[in-house]
Amino acid sequence: MAVPELAATSPFAALPAPRTVPRLTGVGIVVLSLACMGFMARQAEKSAGLVANKGTLVVKRCEEHGRSGGRYSSGMYDVCFGSFHADSGRVVRDDAGLRGWYVAGEKVRVYREGYRYQPVSWRFFWGQLAFFFAGLMMVAFGLMTAVVGHRAKTAGEIRASWEALRRKSAGPYVAWLLRTGGAGAAACAVLSLVWF
Repeated sequence: MAVPELAATSPFAALPAPRTVPRLTGVGIVVLSLACMGFMARQAEKSAGLVANKGTLVVKRCEEHGRSGGRYSSGMYDVCFGSFHADSGRVVRDDAGLRGWYVAGEKVRVYREGYRYQPVSWRFFWGQLAFFFAGLMMVAFGLMTAVVGHRAKTAGEIRASWEALRRKSAGPYVAWLLRTGGAGAAACAVLSLVWF
């Protein structure tokens, strides 16, 4: 005799029939994740210095600024000001601002993007790549949702979804994307913490 309350918690409980809305949600997650990965790849490229308008910002002073995001979020952030000298020798700006805290007199490699200045740094490069690989894991999650046709919400449903995915031809590819994304994100996160 089956016990209904135990059947719901069984790791072998059958998934509901595939539905169209979860499949479309999975496709949406894949598309959004790929767009974010493209953005992060471009940001990583800029952080490595493969961008125009590079130069050196000589820090003169730093200030704390308040940020107000409504009644639920507020905080302080640091901005340093100094003179920006472009590598081409054509652009010099005396009141360039850069977020972060630096020592007065420090020379920081930056690139100019509109009116903003961003650091050229291997630490930022590895940090952007970590988000790129995290996006790869989200692609794997979106593919799993699209292929299985069910959005897993509990640990039992996730196990059942993986079992159902293993029986599909896309299963090995999704597993490869998940492993690659996880390993890449972990390696890049470590490198961003230790690289100066």
